[in-house]
Amino acid sequence: MRKLTTAVLVISILCCLTGCTQLPPETATDGAAWSDTWVTVGNIIGADVPLWLELRENMDVLSDKGMYYATWSSGEAVPYTNADDKEVELYDAQLYLLLAGYDSTAKAEASMSEWLDMASAQYNVTDTYTESHNGQEFTIIAYTFNSETNPFARGASAFGVYRNYAISVEFSCQEGIDRDELESLREFLDNCHYAV
Repeated sequence: MRKLTTAVLVISILCCLTGCTQLPPETATDGAAWSDTWVTVGNIIGADVPLWLELRENMDVLSDKGMYYATWSSGEAVPYTNADDKEVELYDAQLYLLLAGYDSTAKAEASMSEWLDMASAQYNVTDTYTESHNGQEFTIIAYTFNSETNPFARGASAFGVYRNYAISVEFSCQEGIDRDELESLREFLDNCHYAV
């Protein structure tokens, strides 16, 4: 009887653990089969990342609150002391993706609008565009940075809503880098896939 009880307990635990593991989607809205080579963020976005970008973080530590974060970089890391007097690694360019889930599309749209307003207030916006990339609509802004303590010179950001998720993608680069911020952001967005 003890062996049977132990076996049932082990099987129950394994079933619970298996239930906690979220499998990636099978297909994307563009009809592509979900690839294990894509960087999956929140089981919602699959980024088929351009070769010039290297994944630095893909965090779902706030997944219980519906928040997901990933970052990529380009170039070699150099030590840099930031405005908070902390030593960090600085790259030629960095790309950040933030995905936030809500219980309604209206809340996701409100959050996206708030992010766009904050970015517009924080940066020197030079251009604004409304574009579609791989079937997803975005508001895109190009800008330079206001702060003298920011090591980056210019950037571009995209803001959108997919179902009940707010999306923010930001590309920032240093002065003298031979990479166009808008083209770089657009290339990344063109290679993002969205779960069915």
